[in-house]
Amino acid sequence: MPQDDGVGKVHMAPPIREEIMGQWRRRRGAPSLDDVAGNGLINRRALLGSGFAIAGAVGAAGTVTGAAAEPLIDAPWSLEFGQITPPVQTPSPFEKDVTRALSNPNGEFRNSHARTPHHLIGGTVTPNGLHFSINHCGIPNIDPAQHKLVIHGMVKQPLEFTIDALMRYPMVTRKAFVECGGNSAPMFSPEPIQAPLQALHGLVSCAEWTGVPVSTLLDEAGVDPKATWMLAEGAAGLMGERAL
Repeated sequence: MPQDDGVGKVHMAPPIREEIMGQWRRRRGAPSLDDVAGNGLINRRALLGSGFAIAGAVGAAGTVTGAAAEPLIDAPWSLEFGQITPPVQTPSPFEKDVTRALSNPNGEFRNSHARTPHHLIGGTVTPNGLHFSINHCGIPNIDPAQHKLVIHGMVKQPLEFTIDALMRYPMVTRKAFVECGGNSAPMFSPEPIQAPLQALHGLVSCAEWTGVPVSTLLDEAGVDPKATWMLAEGAAGLMGERAL
């Protein structure tokens, strides 16, 4: 019998409500609760008896596989002992085509570019070996034990740092991207350039950088308040300079 709660609402008694819901399910063709297994999964017997099929998410032309599929076959690499772990891990041989595009592959006496293959890598961080680079005088073979950083000019005290000395300072780690000023330059062509992503936008990469902030070293050197800019000079053979 209906039950009145005294506030104008009528509630069905539990037995009557269950009977009505059962009739509604039969009319609607809703699956019985017997079809449900543990944890909300569909009972295997109900799945096979109803002739359900599972469609693989492989696009519009995906294949449909029934529950009684072919038995899985173990791949050869899962049945044997793998390779010995090397001291330095190298890329998988299946990644042999994931490489940078070189503008000077023969090492001619000129600058060279190595463009990142963005279309072949995932994520936002570029692997070190695939980070773009531009070298105007080759790659210098700098001995870390001999390398030095010098700060001089309009400062209270000129300073000279070795790598070992810099390693004693507090360091910070940040993720940041670096982009060449000429990246995406072909997009300014008056005619559409038929070139892949790597050729158009490969001179930008993102990496995780760790080091001592330059501001920390400048504070120690004591920059003259009258100084408004600085000149950064590299250690490569070209002695490239950049005004900041």
